[in-house]
Amino acid sequence: MPNWHQHFETVTIASGAAVSSVFQLYGHRIVGIGKPATWTAADFSFEITVDGEVTWIKVIDNAGALVKITGASTTVAEFQVVPELLDFFTADKCRIVSTNTASEADVNQDAARTLVLVLAPLPGN
Repeated sequence: MPNWHQHFETVTIASGAAVSSVFQLYGHRIVGIGKPATWTAADFSFEITVDGEVTWIKVIDNAGALVKITGASTTVAEFQVVPELLDFFTADKCRIVSTNTASEADVNQDAARTLVLVLAPLPGN
């Protein structure tokens, strides 16, 4: 049975920045990210806010490791599936972060990058 509540959000990481514009989840989860072929080499990680965009917190797993998507190509546009760790993760507001694979430091993109997020309702919604 198809899920009629799945939808898409578009966010942008500005040129010379590592963090996307804010998007809202409201009971949805991120199930995929579409990225351009011109992506500057980096993983995807995630930040949430719980105080109205004053403080941003990186999303980590129960072992304290940064939750991220690795292996993004820098030469082809592709759609990447989000790790199962995010299956039950939601927040009101979220951002995507361009992240260095080894050091986990933020990586600035060489130009503005538009990402397409696929959002699906959390189970039970």
